Amino acid sequence: MTSPAVHIVEASSPEQIAAVRALFAAYAASLGWDDSDGRLSAELDGLPGTYSPPVGSLMLALVGEEPAAALGLQVVPESARIPGTGAETAGELKRLFVADRFRRFGVGRALMLRSESEAIARGYDSLVLTTSAEMFPFAQGLYDSLGYVESVPYRDDMPWPDIRWMRKELPNHARAR
Repeated sequence: MTSPAVHIVEASSPEQIAAVRALFAAYAASLGWDDSDGRLSAELDGLPGTYSPPVGSLMLALVGEEPAAALGLQVVPESARIPGTGAETAGELKRLFVADRFRRFGVGRALMLRSESEAIARGYDSLVLTTSAEMFPFAQGLYDSLGYVESVPYRDDMPWPDIRWMRKELPNHARAR
């Protein structure tokens, strides 16, 4: 089977942001997230929010004209950074989600590679992310194949014990920040 052509845009139009909102909501639903505190709803309603340029990027992968996947890049929130971990110069990847019917075609890989370009353009020296090997077994192989390695916790506001903290150093290009 041939892999479909993937086109990645920075979500900026109301339609693109609505597509990302739907993908991020599907991500949360797939994890059974409890939004009783309203934080997820607030994030979705406020998109692009922390993923806004110039320090962030809200990426939408399209296959043809269909929204297939989304990924957010943001600065690690200052209020949550653990000193001495490099979090102040790292871009943080959040909410990678590929719709079921587009999985296993390289859509997630394309988004991850695009995030590296976006991070370099924004002046980050590395990318960090958190994941769960139990919840996202396919993502683990993707992250490993792209050069992400285990790292120390870089945020103090994520108390879940099964989190896998990961980091990738980016090529030493001219930094914009």
